Amino acid sequence: MMNTLLAIIFFTFILGGSVGLQIFLSTRQNKWLGLIIPIICFMLSLLIVANIAVFTTFTTTSKTEIVNGEVINQGVVQSQTSKKSLGEILAMVIPVFIMSNLSTLIFYAIYLGCREKRKKNLALEKMRIQDLE
Repeated sequence: MMNTLLAIIFFTFILGGSVGLQIFLSTRQNKWLGLIIPIICFMLSLLIVANIAVFTTFTTTSKTEIVNGEVINQGVVQSQTSKKSLGEILAMVIPVFIMSNLSTLIFYAIYLGCREKRKKNLALEKMRIQDLE
């Protein structure tokens, strides 16, 4: 029970820290800083999708024979699974791609919101300067 509570608190701090970092980076003058976290999340989602292809291609089985406590025969058998159709592959890949990009979309939405607010504040500042002249 205590371990679960600590894990929840830990991941809440990680999530809050990453959102805070995204807001901080998105409000900087350099527009590319705010895109760092969404790009990292997108690359990780591509890695996840690429792993689907790797782990659905081969099946590995380990076979060990033990007689009277001694290993007689030990081997690894690899076999290629049956070829999947394009529809089956897409049915696996698309939902995983969408789910793994939810964090990308959230961080990108934070980026867009912060950049829009920054543009509006800069426009107001320009209008104030023009009013003073």
